[in-house]
Amino acid sequence: MTTLDFETIDMLSKGITQFAFRSGPIEEMHSRGKLTQKDMKTLNKYMVNRIAGLLTTISKGDIANILKVLTFYVSLSSDWDSCKPDTKEFYL
Repeated sequence: MTTLDFETIDMLSKGITQFAFRSGPIEEMHSRGKLTQKDMKTLNKYMVNRIAGLLTTISKGDIANILKVLTFYVSLSSDWDSCKPDTKEFYL
């Protein structure tokens, strides 16, 4: 596995955050005044940093730690609906 450099991780983290989080229902909540600009900045920064941490760990090939951490988080979401992959923007 090739290690990603910081600039690539930074770019991917921001792009994934915009794609999967900011351009979704959270934006409507923000535009309706349910979240302040400060709230959005806090949430965006949190998401970018968490995704960057995940991408950094993936890039290093540290699958054991990824599985350990994500297995815990999966246990917290056991009653969530199954995913429905949304790939429509990738095939415009």
